[in-house]
Amino acid sequence: MNSLVGRTLQSGKYTLDHLLGEGGFGVTFRATHHYLQQTVVIKTLNAVNQGNLEFTQVQQQFQDEGRRLALCSHPNIVRVSDFFVEDGMPYIVMDYIPGHTLEEVVFPDRPLPEVTALHYIRQVAAALQVVHANGLLHRDVKPQNIMLRQGTQDVVLIDFGIAREFTVGATQAHTSITSAGYAPIEQYMTQAKRTPASDIYGLASTLYALLTAHAPIAAILRDRQPMPSPRDLVPQITPATNQAVVRGMAVDAHYRPQTVAEWESLLSSASPSASPPVIPSASAISQMATQAYSPGKLASPTIAPNQSIKPQRSRQGTWLFVGVAMLASAIAAAFGAIWHNARSPQVTQQPPSIETPESVTPQPSNPSPTPTPIAPVPTPPPKSPEPLPPSPTPQPSSTDNSGSVPVPGFTTGVAEQTIIAKLGEPSRSGTGYWSNTRSAQYDLVPDQVTVAYLYDKDTSKVRQTEASFAQSIDRAVMIETLNGMLDGSLTASIEEGFNSVWKRNANQHTFSTATLKGTIERNDRDRIYIAIWEADLH
Repeated sequence: MNSLVGRTLQSGKYTLDHLLGEGGFGVTFRATHHYLQQTVVIKTLNAVNQGNLEFTQVQQQFQDEGRRLALCSHPNIVRVSDFFVEDGMPYIVMDYIPGHTLEEVVFPDRPLPEVTALHYIRQVAAALQVVHANGLLHRDVKPQNIMLRQGTQDVVLIDFGIAREFTVGATQAHTSITSAGYAPIEQYMTQAKRTPASDIYGLASTLYALLTAHAPIAAILRDRQPMPSPRDLVPQITPATNQAVVRGMAVDAHYRPQTVAEWESLLSSASPSASPPVIPSASAISQMATQAYSPGKLASPTIAPNQSIKPQRSRQGTWLFVGVAMLASAIAAAFGAIWHNARSPQVTQQPPSIETPESVTPQPSNPSPTPTPIAPVPTPPPKSPEPLPPSPTPQPSSTDNSGSVPVPGFTTGVAEQTIIAKLGEPSRSGTGYWSNTRSAQYDLVPDQVTVAYLYDKDTSKVRQTEASFAQSIDRAVMIETLNGMLDGSLTASIEEGFNSVWKRNANQHTFSTATLKGTIERNDRDRIYIAIWEADLH
């Protein structure tokens, strides 16, 4: 295809000067518009496919790309200026954007400051809202398809090669063309609903890459390969931005925000608007290749019919339930007191109930300084060391709508004021049992869901979260809660442990990650109890 370099088109109107990119379907050139003395970009199909039976269909799709782009007029979307067919080959003429792709700016090891990354992402978000308003999905949002215009802090979304129309609520055919790490799970399927949530996944995963200089794990692998959150890689990232990324990258499209505006609103408290964006230095990008409009895509196989796709996780971390057991004499002492007196290794303990303060056994006023076990569990004495007998799989109540209502919640590291802004003042609060902590409890759904937080007195940030669910609460709600408490990093093994407790096959499942510890239990009041805390707390 390099043989086209130097070729003139449209009776000398254009000359193809330089090959910018080549893929299986298309090729892109930097070209000269001689009449206007301007540099432009011209994209055409790869002639090697001209003999294929499907080439006519590909030509039509290519022409549709030009029409779609022409409909989407926005400063942050590449502009189409011309379209023509010559010698049986279609050509799209677009504005040339001097600069570098964000992939060139960031990779391999130049993560952007958060305020800069958000400045770019908000521009792309504005562009996508125009795309969606025209009934289209871009379907390939990634750093490689976002140009940083030279000498500015303006970015432009390019490459609409696999963009498609969508109909709200309709199941439609998908191409199997995907970009690993940035494509949502539904793009691996031959039939799935097309919604803006697909582009939201690409937008959130692009922000992930800009903040960390790491490509996200492919959606198709995330049921067996946990993806670290942005804050796991860059601890300085604010919790709000971290949660926005996690929620936007929920594997199941149902759990993502359904519009770009809704997702973007999650970022509103994540960056100081008064702070100017940081411009990458010239030296940082001096070795980058010249601009790249890449027409090629990474093709991935369609999921086999028998392959299990786990609808993963993540309502951001803002959608979770956390709870706590409170002391009768000093309600705030609930957190530390029930954990400090961990169970004896010879006896299987039942978790405490945190429905009411009166249900918690008061703890000694002078607890022993002896270190607690590595995998602590709540203290109240069990009625029997034997596991609960098996019973039918629990079902949510058919008369109580509260069982499926999501409730905002937060993971460890979130500031107290962020929680108060969402939940208001707690139902109960006081001094926490653990050194330099204090506690707060919320009865979010009376007799159904109790959530609570253990705060560090110095930083006012969450160090431990707990949740207690009545039997009527849907399993899906509990799973979302657990995933949120883990900051969107629910693994298959932890979910399996939850299922074991939920199905009454076990009374307890304890686990740990690099920074957190936790337990999932069924207590003696037949409630599901979950607790997550920072590994160095106790």
